[in-house]
Amino acid sequence: MKFLLLSAYPKHEWLTALLSYADNDAVGRHELCDDPEEADVILFVESGQFDDYLYKTLLQHPLVQKYPDKIYMYNEVDRPWLTLPGLYTCMPESRYDKSRQVAFPYLVTPNRFVPQIHRWQVQRDWLFSFVGSTSHPLRKRVAALQDDTAEVRDTSEFNIWHSTAAERSSQGLVFAESIARSHFVLCPRGVGTASYRPFESMQAARAPVIIADDWVPPPHVNWDFAVFVPESDIEEIPNLLKSIKHESIDRGVAARKAWEMAYSPSVMFDTVARSIEYLVQAPKQEPIADPWMPVRNWWIATETSARLWVRRLRTAA
Repeated sequence: MKFLLLSAYPKHEWLTALLSYADNDAVGRHELCDDPEEADVILFVESGQFDDYLYKTLLQHPLVQKYPDKIYMYNEVDRPWLTLPGLYTCMPESRYDKSRQVAFPYLVTPNRFVPQIHRWQVQRDWLFSFVGSTSHPLRKRVAALQDDTAEVRDTSEFNIWHSTAAERSSQGLVFAESIARSHFVLCPRGVGTASYRPFESMQAARAPVIIADDWVPPPHVNWDFAVFVPESDIEEIPNLLKSIKHESIDRGVAARKAWEMAYSPSVMFDTVARSIEYLVQAPKQEPIADPWMPVRNWWIATETSARLWVRRLRTAA
């Protein structure tokens, strides 16, 4: 299939990343083109647009209007709705429509140290680790876990939007070192149902412990290497992981192999293309009527605007 990749916005980091993956694609089943008429698929690769959370600019794009049957998107907002058919990182299981969405990993790992971890010769001192903010009530319960064999650190006071490059680098190294020194990495949901952590753990060859009841695992790999813990059982995590500590190395190796097979830079474009190909070929069904969607979208947009306002105040302080 021929893909036209683009963005509706001036800032498009993830588009740049996917274009790079396409340039380095080792599979060769699909190709890029520049002509929307010639393209089989027009894929808008979008990061979260805090100034246009409802993606009005995208929906009004001339190509969206002219080629509606070819249009798909990559969407990684924390609280999404079906803006366009495509790849969604955080679509909850309760609203997941497999004929219009494919659960997908994040295209870019923001922590520059994570790709190096699997090569580090580091003693695994911790049974498990969690270093992160308590951006969701569930994470507060994770941060409250007490165990002498674990590294649990609440970093909520660190504000990535109000920090220097050196501070961000230092914090990133602390996070990467915690993964490297762990047998298991706790991966609780954040504001959205997903987080970077499962995929960072895979890349680092560490076993992820996924705590997100409404998260839809991407279908590209067999997730048997992961440990899934119901949100109701967070307090049981230390005992559970002690009982399966002997499995951690094998689970980490399998996680890394799965990442290399589906999500490494040399195959990621093919994984994107195959996922969209599945949607192109999926039988089209009438969407389920949801009378609450306008209210939910309004609430999400309002909450996001409030978060953006607070972030701007902190940045200006």
